[in-house]
Amino acid sequence: MRIVNLIAGAILIAAWPGVAQAEDEEKQFAVEGAGRLDCATFTKARVDKGSAEFQRFIGFVEGYLSAANRYEPNTFDLSPWHNAAAFDLILEKHCNENPQEALVSVVQKMVGALRPVRVAEFSPMVEVGSGENRAFVYETILRRAQAVLRTRGLYSGAEDGKYSPQMRDALLTFQKNSDLYATGVPDPATLWTLLNP
Repeated sequence: MRIVNLIAGAILIAAWPGVAQAEDEEKQFAVEGAGRLDCATFTKARVDKGSAEFQRFIGFVEGYLSAANRYEPNTFDLSPWHNAAAFDLILEKHCNENPQEALVSVVQKMVGALRPVRVAEFSPMVEVGSGENRAFVYETILRRAQAVLRTRGLYSGAEDGKYSPQMRDALLTFQKNSDLYATGVPDPATLWTLLNP
């Protein structure tokens, strides 16, 4: 739940910077599909997460953030460890507090909130963990995690972006200390808590 509160808080304080391209002189731009709908409609759609309507909302978010990777300066991936489930939780928290806000407005605020955690340049993906406790993570993000775990005294290995047994053990300790689901895998909740204290 901490990840949801942190991201939602960041969304609320993020500046509304307007879209750099595809807008007219009055800062208006066309919004397609689910982006035109409001938070109250999203909240209703969440009742059935298998519904086409709910999937349209999540698809809009993923598409908008993918497009932002192109127009945001120094950005390869704006949301380097977030997935559809994380976007759903962020929207749920924000939309419960702001039912009349348009989805496009919420997602543009997410762009601002995610800037500090973006991956600026291409980085290879690394598969970590095994079985149901596995993830794909950028090497750059693993290096960041290793550096932060080192400053917390939990990791003494190399900052090489490799998922070693020592890295797994450091993550396990961090997860236990942070009341997170302890798997040793750098999942979205763990990375958000670790890299955005």
